[in-house]
Amino acid sequence: MGTLEDSFRELARSMGAMIDGVSSPDYFRSSARDSWDPQLNVYEMADKLVVCVALAGIQPGDLDVQVEQNILHIRGQRPKPSVPDATSEISVHLMEIDSGRFHRKIPVPADLNVDACTANYKNGYVWIILPRREDAPHG
Repeated sequence: MGTLEDSFRELARSMGAMIDGVSSPDYFRSSARDSWDPQLNVYEMADKLVVCVALAGIQPGDLDVQVEQNILHIRGQRPKPSVPDATSEISVHLMEIDSGRFHRKIPVPADLNVDACTANYKNGYVWIILPRREDAPHG
């Protein structure tokens, strides 16, 4: 049997490990949240702005894309992935795929023709094309 000092040392080690676990990004990834932020890339060209959003598993009808006051809003909801043909109880070992509501806001230049904005879904990515107005000065 250890000394009181050994017991306190073990308690301090355990508390440190618990605090490290709670403060790690992985702890918060598995915690319940109201919404999440999909990853995206923004590309700018002389005649357009292109936004690529990683949204595997979303149905196009569950996506809303709008430009309001020079802010591109990308809203939607992605369901939790479900194991196909699961016939027994499932234990989760790791859960990194975000699901639920999302809303990204991206500032965009004022010279865009928002009425000509298009979006398409390909290979898990949503591509949003925002052409510049014809009368916009070029670069």
